[in-house]
Amino acid sequence: MNTNDYPVIMAVEDYVPVLLALAGFWLLGGASQRIDPVAALLGRAGAVLIGLGGVAKSTWKLVLSSTGTDWPWLEQSLFPLMATGALLVLWSLTTTLRGKVTPWWPYALVWVAVAGAAIGTGSLQPAFIAATAGVTLISVLGAVLAGRRRAWLAVVLFVLGIVGVTAMVPLRNHPDHHTVAFQWIEQGTNTVAQTLFLIAALLTVRAATRAPSPEPVGVPA
Repeated sequence: MNTNDYPVIMAVEDYVPVLLALAGFWLLGGASQRIDPVAALLGRAGAVLIGLGGVAKSTWKLVLSSTGTDWPWLEQSLFPLMATGALLVLWSLTTTLRGKVTPWWPYALVWVAVAGAAIGTGSLQPAFIAATAGVTLISVLGAVLAGRRRAWLAVVLFVLGIVGVTAMVPLRNHPDHHTVAFQWIEQGTNTVAQTLFLIAALLTVRAATRAPSPEPVGVPA
């Protein structure tokens, strides 16, 4: 099944996991507010970038399925936006875990390396790898933060969310992947996984908020 053969309702549903994930990344990205407001601000900006990447891909599907018009730049913007946003969320989330101001430059160096590799190879593969690794690491660090705050249900939900996203790999490689039925299974799996991620993020941030405020830490000279 080609993308322009998707039922329009399927293309519309594709926005659901995007918005669920955006909300979860927003919560985790802003969890460092009491430690470093700048990191929290940029962490939330990173969540928005991830969301914009997902919205762009979903919009590409919707336009292609409803009108047959192909805007490849929408599809191709997914991984560069996700990779950039994931690095910002990771910086903020690492700040939350450390409980003190965290240097930004290592994340900037990773971004430069990914961008350089993408430009040098003329491929989106480096951005794809960075985006996939980044969002997975966000869930891992989220589970670590939840464990520190004894939010055990959140830990379980983060793990289940990772399992759900990972389960989409064999679905995409299945011989019947291009059938409508399998596309619904894949999108349904993604929606469930992002729902679990959002609930886990909510429980984690709630537990972290109830924890005592960290002592102020000055920015290193």
